Amino acid sequence: MQSKLRIEKYFLFLICLVLASSASLAQKSKSKKSDKEQTDSLTLDKLFPPKSMFGPSARSPAFSSDGRYAAYLYRPLNERRHGSDLWIYDFKTGRNQRLTDIKMMSVYQRSARIVIEDRLEKYGQDDSGPDNKDAEDKDAEDKGADEKQADKQDAKAEYSEAELEVVLNVPPKDADDDYAPVYSGVSSFQWHPQKPEILFNSEGDVYALRDLQKPKLQRLTKTDTRESQVEYLPDGSGYTVRRDDAVVQVKFGEHLVQQLTPNLPSGESLSSYSLSHDGKRIALISRSGSGSSSRTVDIIRYRDRFAKSDRISRTVSDDEVGKQTVKVYLFEFDADDTEEAPLLEVFEETIDEPRDIISAPKWSLDDEKVTFCFFDQENSEVHIRLVKWPSDEELAKGLKAARAERQKDFKKAMAEAKKKDEEEKTPGRRGPRGGRTQTLELVKHPAKTVYQFKHYGGPNTPRMVDPDFAGDNQHIVFISEQSGFRHIHLLDPLYESVRQLTNGRFEVYPIEFSKDHQRLFVTATKQSPARNMVYVLDLQSGELEQLNDEIGTYSSVAVSNDGKRLLANFVRYGQLTELVAQNEKGKAKQLTDSHSDEAKSLTSVKPEFFDYENRYGHRISGMMFKPKGWKKSQKHPLLIYVYGGPLGNRHSVNDGSYSSDGYFFQMYMAQKHGYVTIVVDPRGQSGYGGLFEKSNYGQVGKPQVEDLVDGVKYMQETYNVDPERVAIYGWSFGGFQTQMCLYTEPEVFQVGMAGAGPTQWENYNSWYTTGTVGPSRKGKPDQEKYSLIPLAKNLKGQLLLVHGMEDTNVLFQDTVAVYRALLQAGKETHVELFLDPTGGHGLGGDVKRIGRMRKYEEFLLRTIGNGNNRGSDSR
Repeated sequence: MQSKLRIEKYFLFLICLVLASSASLAQKSKSKKSDKEQTDSLTLDKLFPPKSMFGPSARSPAFSSDGRYAAYLYRPLNERRHGSDLWIYDFKTGRNQRLTDIKMMSVYQRSARIVIEDRLEKYGQDDSGPDNKDAEDKDAEDKGADEKQADKQDAKAEYSEAELEVVLNVPPKDADDDYAPVYSGVSSFQWHPQKPEILFNSEGDVYALRDLQKPKLQRLTKTDTRESQVEYLPDGSGYTVRRDDAVVQVKFGEHLVQQLTPNLPSGESLSSYSLSHDGKRIALISRSGSGSSSRTVDIIRYRDRFAKSDRISRTVSDDEVGKQTVKVYLFEFDADDTEEAPLLEVFEETIDEPRDIISAPKWSLDDEKVTFCFFDQENSEVHIRLVKWPSDEELAKGLKAARAERQKDFKKAMAEAKKKDEEEKTPGRRGPRGGRTQTLELVKHPAKTVYQFKHYGGPNTPRMVDPDFAGDNQHIVFISEQSGFRHIHLLDPLYESVRQLTNGRFEVYPIEFSKDHQRLFVTATKQSPARNMVYVLDLQSGELEQLNDEIGTYSSVAVSNDGKRLLANFVRYGQLTELVAQNEKGKAKQLTDSHSDEAKSLTSVKPEFFDYENRYGHRISGMMFKPKGWKKSQKHPLLIYVYGGPLGNRHSVNDGSYSSDGYFFQMYMAQKHGYVTIVVDPRGQSGYGGLFEKSNYGQVGKPQVEDLVDGVKYMQETYNVDPERVAIYGWSFGGFQTQMCLYTEPEVFQVGMAGAGPTQWENYNSWYTTGTVGPSRKGKPDQEKYSLIPLAKNLKGQLLLVHGMEDTNVLFQDTVAVYRALLQAGKETHVELFLDPTGGHGLGGDVKRIGRMRKYEEFLLRTIGNGNNRGSDSR
């Protein structure tokens, strides 16, 4: 009996086991079927639609003086072709509000009314508008009255509810209507220094919003001159604004419009300016001289029956640079309006190299000092300058000398004029009576160099030095790469000594100072080179404190003065770029919803980050997509995307970089065709320290090739990729780098797709090449030695050359030249051309993104094959 029971239990156990196994197999089968369906549904047409599935991001966030509100500029997805409006987030109530819109601006702007008319005509209801001539006449009268009275903007009779729905809630069809009128929106804004009020600029005019709870608009200017850089006066009693070459001041409730900028010496024009904190002084930069390009280049266009050529300006490395004289002046506004205040000239230098740089002058908080820096490209030297406002005695002495010099020059000019009149004896001609007096007395008061250092780092760092004062009005804060990475330094001008405040193998980028300049808010790559997080730096202790917990990439950041709240665009893989508000408790709230549902569904796949050691011991960063069901025992082809050149502080391996080449096509080839795909940032890219960014100089493309070869070896050893099926591609510098790899390491890289690559660096613009490629003498095309033309004969694999024939950045002739060299070397079966007859540097003419990606896919499957069957096409 017991034996029988045991047998029955055994059979029951076997039945359960079989059923469980069947269920497991069914689940696996269902999972595999689901994966296959998902892969089958992934198409290039979905990934690269004619119009972008991404919306614009918010920009220019800024906090009110009390830190309660944060304003920003933004436009939703359906309004992506229009200008941005002003939005505000209330940290106290959690309310996110749109302050301006097209209806509000239509009160003053004819262009906005034209957009509204267009929307109503296309998307409105026939029976929703005025139905008789009286109503139309009344509407016209209202519009005329609205130009005089801002409160008429609230008139409800102007549009019906149905019309307002169309006007304010833009239909999706409007977003892609390229031939419809465009709403300008708001270009910039500034908070009142004490109150929750805002000035903003739209279509070159200045407007004010006084009541943020019930916003009412007031127009402050209406001119044909475009106005910019609007700023409140320090006490909020008025504002300043730039009008062409002048800065004017307007006080609320007063009729006087005062020009603050003095008349500059003949031939000089205003470049930039900085007002003192008390609004009583100004520092300005002037420029004179041409600085123009020295040659023109023909671009051939094939749009008509016969080809035509257009000429574009271009300055290459062996051209003479048009010389400019740059000067820095200080000026104190004349409170008594006597026109007696002198113009203090504190700096003069000749700019004769493409990368000579002068930074914007910055005032100390007590408004007694100004600092700025000048980078001399020829000597690779950075000079940090400091000037103190002269004492009364110094000013009196300078004025005396200036008046004596002016009188001397005047007498000389009058004597020469009189002599000329006597010699020519022209009937009716009269000698000059008096002279030009509107130019101010010019007092020389030179700024002192308080710190000077050689710059041996990357080409983009000198323009980031940007010195400014700490809160003690003595020390100067600046960025330098002297430690090998971009870090914050503190200069003591008295002893001309420097203390580095941040340290480590990461980079730091300033956002803004606290009001007292005791702290500096920054972003830094301390967590990872692929991520920018937000920190606050104490300028006394050097302590760097992280302000956010969510790991990812932050940009367009604003921080409240107390450092407790922030507004920023945030992105990471699996989460698209959106504006977030973080409160004093560290809790973040998403404020915008910028992207289509399609974009969200197609960006769910996350790449893996990795790094490896190159032959010299440097850590090289990358990210990777693997095929579904990847196993190390199976060999897969390897596809590499690379840029390779310096780009300010940008690089390719970023958390949340949803680019066409570096994300979508890489993900597609992995998911669809079984490739292992990687993006690599080799030496030569920005954001990894000075050694990386300057590596390209004098050995163009060589360090990148070494790192990429080491990367292929790493992928073979770690992920068992097929060493005989390695493809590489890139655009612009990446197009050059792709060719460099195929010509110099043909055994490692079998296939390449090179887009718009500068193959002849001597023909590229001098600003880039003299800092990135190598030195060059005037009149001698020295950078010809970095050309790819002599190397092309080494090609063994298959190369696709892609270029837009109307490219004004990297000239199409570069691709023609290397194509000729390949043909002359007998490589006609190894190279193919894919040209856009009407395309520019990023194409966009006859060849759209989808067309380029289809060509890439076809070329790879024909040359490399799919991920499982070598040489076959499994599409």
